Amino acid sequence: MSVSVTQDEVKLSDEVINALYPIKMQKLSSTHWTPVEIAKKNIKFLTEGERDVVLDLGSGSGKFCLVAALASKATIVGVEQRENLVLLSRKISKNLGLHSLNFLHDDLIDVDFKDYDSFYFFNAFEEFINPKDKLNRQQDLDELAHQKYIHLLREKFDQTAAETRIVTYCGACEEIPESYRLVKSENKGKLKYWEKRT
Repeated sequence: MSVSVTQDEVKLSDEVINALYPIKMQKLSSTHWTPVEIAKKNIKFLTEGERDVVLDLGSGSGKFCLVAALASKATIVGVEQRENLVLLSRKISKNLGLHSLNFLHDDLIDVDFKDYDSFYFFNAFEEFINPKDKLNRQQDLDELAHQKYIHLLREKFDQTAAETRIVTYCGACEEIPESYRLVKSENKGKLKYWEKRT
């Protein structure tokens, strides 16, 4: 059972944000959803300057997007393949009155990256190769799909405009093309900040 609060009542902590979700989703938070402190660091970097439209690639439960929308004035969009997670994310966002937040039920490969200034990526493809990271127990491990998505995402990032920013959390960062430079790294190298070269 989730807790009902308004946008003004939400404090940016894992305990408060996690409580907005059903118990099943709360149990997945420590493994699958972005911690609040990480999200706050990310959104600051992703919205510096005139960057005001951020896409979360594989938004899952929408936790990063919720924190980002509460902590910034940017337009935040999450894209997720699992319809049940998109519907849950939309419901929580609507309950909080977050008008600058939207969730797309789509494959991130079909999304036009030119509509966004910056991107957040939390190792969304790991579930293809790591049985511990699977959200859907019926989903088979698929190394070919893992490599296909990395390659396609790298191509899409490579086509973005100069000074586009990406934050990656966990993972090997294989999806980041050479056209990006690493700006900084935190959290023992798990959190990396990238910017497209001019």
